[in-house]
Amino acid sequence: FLVIVNSFCNSKTVSSATPISYHNCCFQVPLPGGRQISFKDGLLRIQLDSQANKPTVIPQPGTAPSQQALTSIIVKDTGTIKGYGAFATAPLDKHTFLGFYEGKTIDGRDNLERISNDTRREYIISLDGGVTFIDGYKRAMDRSFFSPCHLNHEDKEKAECNCMRILLDDGCNVAFFTSRNIQTSEELCFNYGKNYWSGREKDKI
Repeated sequence: FLVIVNSFCNSKTVSSATPISYHNCCFQVPLPGGRQISFKDGLLRIQLDSQANKPTVIPQPGTAPSQQALTSIIVKDTGTIKGYGAFATAPLDKHTFLGFYEGKTIDGRDNLERISNDTRREYIISLDGGVTFIDGYKRAMDRSFFSPCHLNHEDKEKAECNCMRILLDDGCNVAFFTSRNIQTSEELCFNYGKNYWSGREKDKI
């Protein structure tokens, strides 16, 4: 992929002697099935998951879930080692918008490593595979009403994994949706991904 980046950036330079500034380059290459490869702000993003079963309409950043969706989800103790989780109090249709992941943006892994609170780190998600993160800990501690920060993990191969996350093209926001119809009393879960559990496989729940 470095060949692709160099070729693209070289085509934008005035001469071969002009230094390549990757941060000034950007491109998006569509692939079959809605997959894509994109390059922006010095980051190469590879989206190889099929888009066939994903929502066709993604709300703009800052959009709140419908009142119906919010009143159909409650945050409560799971009664298990997972602690608190989100549960449906009414049926939810497939692709119901659940909101954006809320929290403070952390730029750089060095800043991430400065966070020593293990509990806080459980609510941090990566936006781009390890460069930018969102710290949802503070929002997750408010359990008076639902936020995607309250969603627990479930392996994507299991039926209990009934929600999905979608990184917006701006690379700064993550939207959450139900991935199938959900029945009353079901817990809402999504797959945290392999990177989340890397080095802590024994803690996986």
